[in-house]
Amino acid sequence: MDHVSFSQLNMILKCGEQYRRRYVQGEIIPPGAALTRGKCGHRAIEKNFRQKVETTIDLPKDEVVQTFVDEWEKEKFGIAYTMEELDGDSPSVVEGKFKDSGVALVGTYQDAHAPLVQPVTVEDKFRVNFHGDFPPLDGVFDRITKDGFVEDDKFVSKSPPADDAVTDVQLTCYDFGYRVKFGKPPAGLRKRFAIATKTPKADVREAPPREQEQLDRFLFRLERAMEAIRVGMYLPAPGGAWYCGKKWCGFYESCKVRP
Repeated sequence: MDHVSFSQLNMILKCGEQYRRRYVQGEIIPPGAALTRGKCGHRAIEKNFRQKVETTIDLPKDEVVQTFVDEWEKEKFGIAYTMEELDGDSPSVVEGKFKDSGVALVGTYQDAHAPLVQPVTVEDKFRVNFHGDFPPLDGVFDRITKDGFVEDDKFVSKSPPADDAVTDVQLTCYDFGYRVKFGKPPAGLRKRFAIATKTPKADVREAPPREQEQLDRFLFRLERAMEAIRVGMYLPAPGGAWYCGKKWCGFYESCKVRP
């Protein structure tokens, strides 16, 4: 293994069997409609912010929304709709609903968030090398802003809790990666949300740089996950885990070790 990512580490700590099937066996489950909507939305937002690094001016909202539409038209044929997403409707009806909601979410993001952001880098990579035989940790910051914040974008179905940015382990990973790459902590951590409520809305959660205790806990988790990968210890999710179900795991129906 030439590197690991946060998503890999997070997966093996939640369910080693899911990790084994995805990253060892190479089984890939096509994304559902919500994940595809989020991916296409990220690409539209990224296009705006990449050019804004130099121009300091946002693209017209219609152009950003059209980028989402173009990306959606390319990706829609690979969607594996979940039963929850279908909810008795045909795939064509659900496809239209998710496309329309994506258009609304990107428009909401562009109105509420984009004018407040001046990016310095967009989709900037980082790598953390470790002593011993552990593979490096690779990651990508969604964005680093002029005010020194690491920002992450999320398309979600409900409003996040008030402490979301404080407890998010992925932001802890980004904080750690920032310190390794730039030799100092970020000014802060920020998540920007586009929320698919009946009337789409935008929200923000912020947190200061992580305390050393939080970084140490992250590194302990990282070490345990890498050790499990190295020795091939793929423990399944515990019984009663909220993420062990058809809604959250594409391997659930065919899993031989689920509770």
